Amino acid sequence: MLLVLLATLAPYGAIDVASMPPRWCLACGGLWLTDGISNVVLFAPFGLALAMLGLRWWVVLLLSAGFSLGVEWLQSIGVPPARSAAWADVVANGLGGLVGVWVLALRGWLFPASWRVAVRLAWGWAAGVVLLFALTSAALGPRSGELDAPWGESALDRTARTTYGVSALPFTPGHGWFGGLADTLVVNGFTTTHRGTGPLMVAVSREPATVAMRVVLRGREEGGALVPIGYLHVSRGEAGDSSAVAFVGEEDLAAKLVVTRRAWDWGLAMPTLSLPGVFAGRSVADPRPVVLEAWSAPDTLRLSATSAAFTGSRAMALTPVIGWALIQTVFSIGGNFELLAHICWLAALMVPIGWWGIQAAARSGRVLGIAMLWLWVGAAAMPRFFGVAPIGARDWVIMMALLAAGAAAGRYAVRRS
Repeated sequence: MLLVLLATLAPYGAIDVASMPPRWCLACGGLWLTDGISNVVLFAPFGLALAMLGLRWWVVLLLSAGFSLGVEWLQSIGVPPARSAAWADVVANGLGGLVGVWVLALRGWLFPASWRVAVRLAWGWAAGVVLLFALTSAALGPRSGELDAPWGESALDRTARTTYGVSALPFTPGHGWFGGLADTLVVNGFTTTHRGTGPLMVAVSREPATVAMRVVLRGREEGGALVPIGYLHVSRGEAGDSSAVAFVGEEDLAAKLVVTRRAWDWGLAMPTLSLPGVFAGRSVADPRPVVLEAWSAPDTLRLSATSAAFTGSRAMALTPVIGWALIQTVFSIGGNFELLAHICWLAALMVPIGWWGIQAAARSGRVLGIAMLWLWVGAAAMPRFFGVAPIGARDWVIMMALLAAGAAAGRYAVRRS
């Protein structure tokens, strides 16, 4: 309960007034699915604790939803400030309580009654992991573009059907106004310029699978909020579409590359690439130019910056095993706890396979071998179908080590039981 109160009523995570969703909404903001998953996970231990006290499932549901409703009511009256109350949170927290009940009810699965049940559990979990790899890869992929082009269509045909132009939008919706001077923006060969503050914006007729962006600017943003500098969006019809395909911006003196992809359409968080210190030591009216170059492809994000005081770059491989970055916003790729979050995620995927596989007794070697083959074949197929980067050698080593750890723990637990 203390963890729930800390996460929901602590005075951090305030929402900018311009970005705050409607109060008491059911689908709140762009990351509604990520928020829902986070709330379910947050309340699952609470539901588990109540179930361990012997409470019935409907009592746990009522207590979880009631406690959540009280928290949301406090947020609705400004405790803490700049937090938004939502019915979606009440529903998700109630479901989280039920998940805790379900976890307790399935505790008997830890030690299957027969080797056949152990095989089904190990292989079923491995199949679920492959499915999760596929969903992660699909979410990381572009909405359209080269990967979704009809069979037989040439690259020249695709290029001919994609046109670029200066955006008709007066500003970037949902974001602040860049206070520096953006001189030039080049997007996939199309160039636009202006002299003055505010972002440079380009509209494209259809979303390209790959975006190469180059921005030349002077000065910096005075505040610390994320503001776009170079912005690319799809234009459909007279009204157009203001949602970004990709943009380069500034946040807390760092350069940032933001892309949306299918993850955004599904309500999931999309990993962003940050390059700290690019604007450190610069004044708001610094006349020295800064060149930001960004590359967004189905398998990679890259961002580099060059100025008189800074030169640096950063890249991110979009692989099927970074699903943890899509379903929560506390830990980020490139953050201080990235490795810890990544290993915990892989442990949740791989340890159960080893745990159940080793309980297949004399057949455990075959069971684990087939499970690993499924994982390898499934993971190898993801770059082909979705264009994501293949799983790296480091991640494969970690995955196999965690699978072996699960098997060792399962063998030890069986001998002790």
